[in-house]
Amino acid sequence: MTTSAVILAAGCGSRLGAGASKAFVPIGTQPMICYCVKAFSRLSEIDDLVVVVRKEDMDRMRQVLQPAADQLRLVEGGKTRRDSALAGVRAAKGDLVLVHDGARPFPSPSLIRRVLAAAQRDGAAIPVLPITDLLHRADGAGHINGEADVSAHALLVRAQTPQGFKRTLLLESLEAAPPGVRDDATAVLQSGGGVATVPGEETNIKITYPSDLSLAEAIAAHL
Repeated sequence: MTTSAVILAAGCGSRLGAGASKAFVPIGTQPMICYCVKAFSRLSEIDDLVVVVRKEDMDRMRQVLQPAADQLRLVEGGKTRRDSALAGVRAAKGDLVLVHDGARPFPSPSLIRRVLAAAQRDGAAIPVLPITDLLHRADGAGHINGEADVSAHALLVRAQTPQGFKRTLLLESLEAAPPGVRDDATAVLQSGGGVATVPGEETNIKITYPSDLSLAEAIAAHL
């Protein structure tokens, strides 16, 4: 079985206040996208690497990723996350595909391999972490009105990427999914498929707000 990695790097980063695509925001001495590309390109299990980019960022992305140009292909993204994922999966050549959020710069080799092994076994798999904070219900007016259902809380998890799938399964699921579907696992579930879980990692953070960059700098310093 061959494996493709699809990195979604078409986000604008409005909440980050970057003023440009999030992929180009520096962490230490490198743009964020470089950490993602290195995470996958260094693994022998990855046969094919696709980076999904906004049309207006194509030229800059080629320059930034020029040292790895022979290891990857750039694909134009769409208006929604689902559209960008679909473009990447359509371009992928592998029997299995790992879809990764370009705003998560630090997936470890062991995490990627866990997801890949589970996807090979079960057809679909995602990394997850438990929710450790106490959850309350909010009334929308600035008040809480009770603790969230404890029984439900025990079953909730935080989803991460990369998310791994048999390519044909994910392709069919994304093609059938509504534009607003929030991740690939949800698309598979909505199409009637099952999704396995593997342990995620606390260092596999998603860069969303400016405060996240300080933590990212600390993680990068120990790589």
